[in-house]
Amino acid sequence: MEPADLLTQHGIDPARLEPAPHPPARAQILARVQSPPPRSCVVCGDQAATARIVVSPDAGPRWTDWCWDHGMAIHPRCTLPATLEDITADLRAAAREAGLPGAVDLAFYSSTGTAAAGRRSEEPR
Repeated sequence: MEPADLLTQHGIDPARLEPAPHPPARAQILARVQSPPPRSCVVCGDQAATARIVVSPDAGPRWTDWCWDHGMAIHPRCTLPATLEDITADLRAAAREAGLPGAVDLAFYSSTGTAAAGRRSEEPR
């Protein structure tokens, strides 16, 4: 669940939360969690164990403090490609952006045997 989803689920208006820098430096997040007095979880009021920033379309970036349980309930959505073809496409794009030679022909194989069979004839065996 995304932090914004948890706020919505509990009826918490981001505009009522403290404005935050965006993007935050890791040191800013650690300083917030460690600074006395301890902050309270935005959902349940227990002592906060972590902090994150939620960017609201209306209110902008806001600090959210979370107890251990609510902090563990938050997991960002996975944006990694799920298939070998998608991963390969992303790596090709990164290689092109970096200006690597042969980026267009970049290939990945699921096994050593497949790699050997796919080797170009001019490559050494």
